[in-house]
Amino acid sequence: MSFDIDDATAASLPPFVEVEMVYQTGHAGMDTAPWRALEIWTRNRIYGCDWSMRCIDVLDRESGRADGDSSLLGARLAGGQLHTEEGIEVTHPWPRPGSEAVFEHAARKGYVTTSTVTRVILRMRVLTVPQQKIEPTWDDLTMSKRRGS
Repeated sequence: MSFDIDDATAASLPPFVEVEMVYQTGHAGMDTAPWRALEIWTRNRIYGCDWSMRCIDVLDRESGRADGDSSLLGARLAGGQLHTEEGIEVTHPWPRPGSEAVFEHAARKGYVTTSTVTRVILRMRVLTVPQQKIEPTWDDLTMSKRRGS
């Protein structure tokens, strides 16, 4: 079977996952708060997941406000699913646009799906740690003078 690049349609498809670079300046280990590493957008909500794929926040898209009462907070992202004529198409580890996000809810011992996913954004943190000029200590200064005398 030959593949003709002119027949390829992948270039016209939306990206499976968008990558957002988040640039920060500081020191290593400066932020111990949960990091929203993955965002799953639906028509009305944005679900934020940390690196362990736990849902750490749910935002209302229209107002931008956090929904602290969402039942998906703390649930683990299992992937995505799309019902087709042939069956169920499953994506892992993330859903893709056009599918539903699937979360595993330990407290309910079951799975919960979202409405149709419109965007998936992987948020990559880029931390710049500035070079610091290290001033010599008094001990450094006095030891060097002693060695030289």
